Parts: sequence; C-alpha cells; structure tokens
Amino acid sequence: MTDAESMNICILSKQFPPGVGGAETYAYELANGLGERGHNVDVYTQWVDDPDETVDVHENVTVNRICGSRRKLVTFETLWFGIKARRVVDFEKYDVIHGTMMPASTIAVTPFNDIETPVVLTSHGTSIGETNAVALETPADYLLKFFFHPMNVVMDYVASRDADQVIAISDHAYEQLTTQYGLDEDDVAMIPHGVDTDWFYPREEQHPAVDSEKTTLLYVGRLGARKGLDLALRALAAVDDDEIEFLIAGTGRHEETLRELTQELGISHQVHFLGYVPDEELPILYSSADVFILPSTYEGFGLVLLEAMACGTPVIGADAGGIPTAIKDGKYGLVVERKISKLREVISQLQDGKVRSEMELEASRERQSMTWEKTVRDVEKTYSRNS
Repeated sequence: MTDAESMNICILSKQFPPGVGGAETYAYELANGLGERGHNVDVYTQWVDDPDETVDVHENVTVNRICGSRRKLVTFETLWFGIKARRVVDFEKYDVIHGTMMPASTIAVTPFNDIETPVVLTSHGTSIGETNAVALETPADYLLKFFFHPMNVVMDYVASRDADQVIAISDHAYEQLTTQYGLDEDDVAMIPHGVDTDWFYPREEQHPAVDSEKTTLLYVGRLGARKGLDLALRALAAVDDDEIEFLIAGTGRHEETLRELTQELGISHQVHFLGYVPDEELPILYSSADVFILPSTYEGFGLVLLEAMACGTPVIGADAGGIPTAIKDGKYGLVVERKISKLREVISQLQDGKVRSEMELEASRERQSMTWEKTVRDVEKTYSRNS
C-alpha cells in the first residue's frame, strides 16, 4: 500500500551492492523500499568486478549496470558515469530522477536544464567537509585534498543548485548546503538514514571474538586515517585498564600503522584486529560488544552507529560531520569532542554496567523510529512535492 500514486522512478547511483558502504546501502534500501510501496524503480549504476553481477532486489526494481567502477580515479569516474547515463537513459519516461549521492549521480544531468523530469539529489556529506578531513600522509592524500575533492566541491555546487530538491542526511549537511553552498532552505530536506531493524536487533548468541569477562569496545569499518582510530587507541591507553578490550573489525591501508601504534602504546594485548567480518556475523558482534565507538574526523552520517544501536549497544561518536545526528546524546549514546582526555572520560563512564543498561533500554525504545521504511516514506513525500 502506498500514500502516493505509483511512479516511474529513475535512481542514478554510482555506488550499489555488491559494493559495500553507507552510500551503497542507502541506494539499495531506497530502491527496494520504493518498490515495496508499489513504484516502478530503475536503478542505473556501475559494476564492481563483473558487468553481469547481480543482487537480490524487489520485483518492481530493475538494476542496470552501465559502466565499470574506477575508484582510484574517483572524480573522473563520476564524470564518466554521468556522461554514460546521459547516453543510455531516457530520462523523460520517468516521473522523478533521484541521484543518491552528491555529486556523483547527476552532474551530467542537471547543468544543461534540458530535462523536464524533476531531479532529487541526496547529499551524504559535502565535499567541503571531505576536503577539510583529509590527513596528509601519502602522495594520494595530497591529490585528494588539493585536486579531487576541490573538483567535487565544484560539481557539488553545480549539481545541487540545478536540482529541484536536495536531501541532506544529517543536520551538518543541511547546515553546509544552506550556508556554504547557498541553497534556499525550502530546497533542502533533512531526511536521515534508517537501519534494517529486521536484521539488526539484539542477539543472545555470544560472538567468539568477545571476552565476556571484559568491557568490550568495538569498531566496524574501513581502516583509514579519517576514521580516527589512532585517537581511540591513545584514549584506551590513557584509561590504563587491562579489563577493557578493543575489537577492530575491518580492513584498510592504515592497519599496519595502527598495529605499530598499539605496540608503542603498550596496549597490543588489549587490541584485536578481526579483519573483514561477514554481514551475517555483524548483528551478533554488535550485540556481544559493550560499547561501539566511531571516532572519525569526518562522517556524512555514520550508518554503523544505527546498526550498533539497533542491536542494543550503546555508542560513542565523535562530534564531527553528521555523527551527532545519528546519536541522541545522553540517551543511547554519547557525542564527544575529539580529544584524548574527553574520549578517555566517556570510555571510563561507560565501564559502568548500570549506565550501559540504561542506554540499552533507551535504544530498545527507539528502534522502530530508526527504520528504512520511515526514510523511504519521507523521500516519497519529497517526490510528490516535486512531481
């Protein structure tokens, strides 16, 4: 059943499963949610390894892979994807075009003002924020900070100003879009991410990596400099309590640096690198941990925070980017200033089982307000206003 008439929807999403990440999850959940609500959805995306790769979608959703991904040349990949979309997609047959990642999806669609179909664009975070967050550690970092991200800033500006509606997924993105990008407040809607509460919910099973006799901190995600794990490790060392363990699930080019840091800080016996953890294990891992931590220097939102909270696990998130939007500070999580002393304080605070239990109770009360269904309904209303 749907609150609006059935629409033909074009989703332009450079990133889509089997790729992994917040943008991929957003596009996938949005497409399927709209399909479940009776709309006909055509997704145009890239392939990761094979042009014939498939993913399970709703019967009303069709996935078209129009080119291969080129992640190391991300800005040129963006332009090529947009050009390719213009060549192969008949935009006029749709009621709405939704680019699910700014600026990657619609940069070649909006600037010419030659398509009458309304265009909606989702901002997961801005390229200004991405630029400011780059740590200059390798030659590739210099390219990102002074070439690729600045190019994306220009494309953000062009794509957003010519879109009919922009969706910000966090208060931070909304503020940047309406100030630094100069968009009218009426043209920007704040619609945060949801989470699959049918999959992410508290589990009784204990994950084998978790020591039930200790207070377990958990991080899940890519191991990159922007994720701020060095700060978390230094804070853990400052707490100086062997009854705390820190599990790091994920892979990335920063792993060796982090391992070396644990040795320097004398906490290698407390920190365990789990590598890649399959999706089917994540709810058990989240549920088994005592506290989830995301100390990033910048995040568009931080979907892993919702996943952890949906599993009943209190969270600590840095006061950076869209992270505060995902956490109701003081209820089922804590937002902390990115300082070793501040992070040390909240880690110590959440060693108290009573405090954690109160937050777990709040998380269980809030679970149904985190759903993708709510996000899809709000996006659908945005379509109706612009059709």
